Amino acid sequence: MPPEAKTPLDTFVSILENLDRDGAVSYALSLLDGGRLTLPELYEQVLAPALNRIQVPREREDALIWREHLQSAIVQKVMGACYPHVQKAREASGAPGKGKRVMLACPQEEYHEIGVSMGADFFVILGYEVAYVGCNTPRDTLLSAAEDLKPDLVVLSVTNYLNLAQLPVLITALKERRPEAKVMLSGSALRHTGRSAADFHADGAVQSFEDVRMLAEVTE
Repeated sequence: MPPEAKTPLDTFVSILENLDRDGAVSYALSLLDGGRLTLPELYEQVLAPALNRIQVPREREDALIWREHLQSAIVQKVMGACYPHVQKAREASGAPGKGKRVMLACPQEEYHEIGVSMGADFFVILGYEVAYVGCNTPRDTLLSAAEDLKPDLVVLSVTNYLNLAQLPVLITALKERRPEAKVMLSGSALRHTGRSAADFHADGAVQSFEDVRMLAEVTE
């Protein structure tokens, strides 16, 4: 396939497979600066699918898992370089979430944080005051953060389905500490298990920029 016929995703995957950090940053910024993609489109149509294409053969996982870690770090570097575009998008969005605070986290033993970092940027675009407290966040730390930050919305991201088991108790405790807040779930674990947010006592799920936008407009 000639280079000009490649999709942005195919091109980015090629760069990522070559472990070219500077090339990945430059290419992503060129897509935004050239108006080919919006920031949410870059995240949802290029960065996230590129990460999902990363495959390490199970029989060689111990020897090659470093490649997955390095590629993930490159995507995080790309996201950091794109933050000025997050700010520009916020100015253009009308900020329907202005005046509301969201706290995002991954619960204990959940280390997949790129997706929730993307979600944090989506909330920034829509005008929320955003606090991402990190991955592998212990239960008591989450509860303390909720008390201190007083969020209107808490988003818990889970990718590893084994970490779903802790959610009912955690969400119940969050609602006891911060009854005014809605608790939403995010991450691929729900899709992979066929479970719903209600199964874990959450108020709903947010899985895309459109979900976040609709949530902001409903609560505007």
